[in-house]
Amino acid sequence: MMVSVVIPTYNAASYLPSLLQTLREQTLKHRLILIDSESTDGTQDIIKRTDAVLVPIEKATFNHGSTRNLGVRMADSDIIVFLTQDALPAAPDALEQLTNILKVDGTVAMAYGRQLPYRETGAFGRFARLMNYPDQSIIKTKVLIPKMGIKTCSCSNSFAAYRRSDLESVGGFPSDTILGEDVSVAARFILQGKGVAYCAEAKVYHSHDYSVTEEFKRYFDIGVFHEEQKAILNGFSKAESEGFKYVINEWQYLREHGQLALIPSQIVRTIAKYVGYKIGRFENHLPNSLKRRLSMHPTFWHLERN
Repeated sequence: MMVSVVIPTYNAASYLPSLLQTLREQTLKHRLILIDSESTDGTQDIIKRTDAVLVPIEKATFNHGSTRNLGVRMADSDIIVFLTQDALPAAPDALEQLTNILKVDGTVAMAYGRQLPYRETGAFGRFARLMNYPDQSIIKTKVLIPKMGIKTCSCSNSFAAYRRSDLESVGGFPSDTILGEDVSVAARFILQGKGVAYCAEAKVYHSHDYSVTEEFKRYFDIGVFHEEQKAILNGFSKAESEGFKYVINEWQYLREHGQLALIPSQIVRTIAKYVGYKIGRFENHLPNSLKRRLSMHPTFWHLERN
């Protein structure tokens, strides 16, 4: 079965050679669509030398939700896979492993894969991947909300596959969201009675080493997202409770790996995340000029937004 693979790109020249090569090695036949936001580093030239479909858009129009909706419209398959430019399939069967569940189980609307840390990733970035992407697969449904809370709808479009009909049944991705378009859709699927599959067998390398400032900005954006999507996310437990569990587990990880010297840094990072998140929840009271400085996605706060 042919599937479509959609990848938004921006100045991706350093990633594309390895990424395109690993995609050529995949066992699953696919059509590749790359949506580029006015890259200035030769990204489009690299794409034009392949058989991939290049869809150029204006940088100012990029949005995590609406840009992926464009990818859905460009796709001509029932199953659509999303990748990010810095996510590298870890094995030739990564796409096949990810999409298998959608082919055999009509109750599952989307599947997302396991993200492994790159070898050079630091302790905090490595723990984030090990904590959020364990080695056990699971199909998350409505019955798990009391046990898993907000993590029931946790997922990532860095490596995810959707059945077109199910995606269309919830109206596609939210068209004007700062991030979390994947979580918003997953929450809608689950509340609709569908399943969201975490496929630990489908693996990509994808990780980040964020600075304290970047952590603050990232969690500001998460707070904005949770406030904007509260009508959907209120059906799940509060994110703060999961955040507390994360901090405790992170401390245990550092202790078990002989990294107690990083505890002061962990404390500072935790404070930055919490403060950023709380400010993000009150973004409606802030001017756009300030939000552009607090956010990891300053172009989201264009002048016409309230």
